Amino acid sequence: MIESTPSLLLGPAVRHDGILARALGAAAARVGQDGQGFVASLRAGDPGTHSAFRYALAQEFCRYVSGLGATFRAVYVYGSTMDGRTRPSSDVDIIAWVRRKSDTVESLLVRLNRLLTEGYKTLVGCSSLRSLFDIHLVDDEDIDCGRDYGSVIRSVWTAPVCLWRR
Repeated sequence: MIESTPSLLLGPAVRHDGILARALGAAAARVGQDGQGFVASLRAGDPGTHSAFRYALAQEFCRYVSGLGATFRAVYVYGSTMDGRTRPSSDVDIIAWVRRKSDTVESLLVRLNRLLTEGYKTLVGCSSLRSLFDIHLVDDEDIDCGRDYGSVIRSVWTAPVCLWRR
């Protein structure tokens, strides 16, 4: 069972200067709004605003995992975040390519997702969101064999976008 207390690696992840704040600032700047106006648009459910915020969150997710060492090889995003169909209760579809899957990596990502989901729900006022990120781990073998979400990375129909690669 995953404990509810965040690890030391996750402590700064949701502070005022953490992932949510940086994503909010970047997305607001991208659409030419100030922070308060952007949050108001998020709370009003504007799909374009939510897509911009989700994309910025995916970028900040990449920034975070890139600092965790050589375990992470690449991060891809796909789905509604990329095609402008995002709603307040939409998640961010992520494929995280790791050297080798492990319970430790999965546990860390589950905890990060939980913290960011709670912060997002408070920011946007969306209590129906169950999970901010839908993270699928793939390893070298999944990619080589085109198995599970490893096949999605090469898909011409899904067309995931690589946001970060080691």
